[in-house]
Amino acid sequence: MKKTVIAAGFLTVLAAFSGQASADASACASYGSLQKGVNPSFQQVNCLITAEALEQEIPPEVVKAVVSQESGAWKQFDSNGQAIVSADGGIGLMQLTNQSDFDTDKLKTDILYNIESGVTVLDKMYDARVPKIAGADRDVIENWYFPVMAYNGIKPVNSPIVQSTGLPNLLAYQEQVFAKIEQNSYLNDTKLAGFTFQSSDFQYNPNSSENIVFTKMSYTVTEQTHDTIYTIQKGDRVQTTASPNLRTAPGGSLSGSLAKGTVLEVTDSWQFDQNAGSNVQYVWIPVKSATGQAGYVSSAYLEKTDKPLPVKTFTDVPSSHNFYQDITSLSSQGIINGFPDGTFRPGEYVTRGQAAIMMVKALGLPTNGTSEIETVMRHEVMNGFTDGSFYADRPVTREQMAIILSNAFALNKTASIAFTDVYPEMQAYESIRRVIAAQIAYGYNNNTFRPKQPVTRQESAALINRALQK
Repeated sequence: MKKTVIAAGFLTVLAAFSGQASADASACASYGSLQKGVNPSFQQVNCLITAEALEQEIPPEVVKAVVSQESGAWKQFDSNGQAIVSADGGIGLMQLTNQSDFDTDKLKTDILYNIESGVTVLDKMYDARVPKIAGADRDVIENWYFPVMAYNGIKPVNSPIVQSTGLPNLLAYQEQVFAKIEQNSYLNDTKLAGFTFQSSDFQYNPNSSENIVFTKMSYTVTEQTHDTIYTIQKGDRVQTTASPNLRTAPGGSLSGSLAKGTVLEVTDSWQFDQNAGSNVQYVWIPVKSATGQAGYVSSAYLEKTDKPLPVKTFTDVPSSHNFYQDITSLSSQGIINGFPDGTFRPGEYVTRGQAAIMMVKALGLPTNGTSEIETVMRHEVMNGFTDGSFYADRPVTREQMAIILSNAFALNKTASIAFTDVYPEMQAYESIRRVIAAQIAYGYNNNTFRPKQPVTRQESAALINRALQK
């Protein structure tokens, strides 16, 4: 497979691993020049590791987790400017030991050489005779389970199965590395696909230092595997795996929020976090939604998809409609839907039960086999009445929506209000002050809020969309 290198600041334009384009070390120069005996910033090390991993066609998520396992602080040098050498002879960032193919002095003094050498060893482990996932390629993170094991050693201590008990060996090197991938590259409790091992897959003497003999060389996993996020490029489509924030810049201020399952188009190359001292190992993907929302989303919340960008129109919501943007935005995200006849019926009232469904979808709340009403009550987004009823068929009112949105988005800033129909004794008083402060809801020209007025479908779309945006 051809490896082509381009330097474009610290931006990277990527294709699939076969014939990909990637960044080399010069693409990380914006973080400063490398100095002998001085540890680069976390961001620069992140960039250098990513560039080398892509150059050697290894998922950067895997290499970064290996570095975290070998050198938790991502440091090459100690406080005296000397290479960090472990008790067993591991050198620097990648902690290479017993590697006669490499220059020992350069492994100590040259962090670039140390990274390149460690990634080269990992690359060799992929090509070694170790088991793989049937049909999986190099861009599949789970397919690096055994190469990662080999990086540390195909020894009894790293057997995936404890021979005496048949239980998983959670202390195995590769198990610890993959736990770090889940922890540092995914932020929504994502679990990588697991293998189904049998004790008979591995022959070894637990009291010997001899290598394990693999009796099974190909595995089929039943769970969804995960491609590296670093092959995403401009024009690709991704979807959210949770409800991530949308930011104005990589690691920048919030500009909104997206519902789980939102399909987005990638608008440019991914970027590293711009905050100095940041320790994030993921990257930021610039995206836009079908409704024009644009910004950066953490790669930890995204996955590739073949789904098209949703475009929904309704016969009774023309583009000139006052709530067109809000209705289109929420319907495109699947938070609120139209009717089989192609209408949206913007003036119809929303029931409390329907409001519960909308909030579950907007927040991406897991139902865990329960109803949406049970879900919003469990998460304290909505509550029932003092008589123990929820009254799902009753229209939700403006004051109730104020409470719901205040609970759902943890609003705490309050505004001074002087509505003639809102009083401090009201249950919704503080919630109304909060939604007004957040510019989610507004009063009327006659200085009223109309707290008891039922909320229409168009109004609920506006309220929820504003809340997601704010």
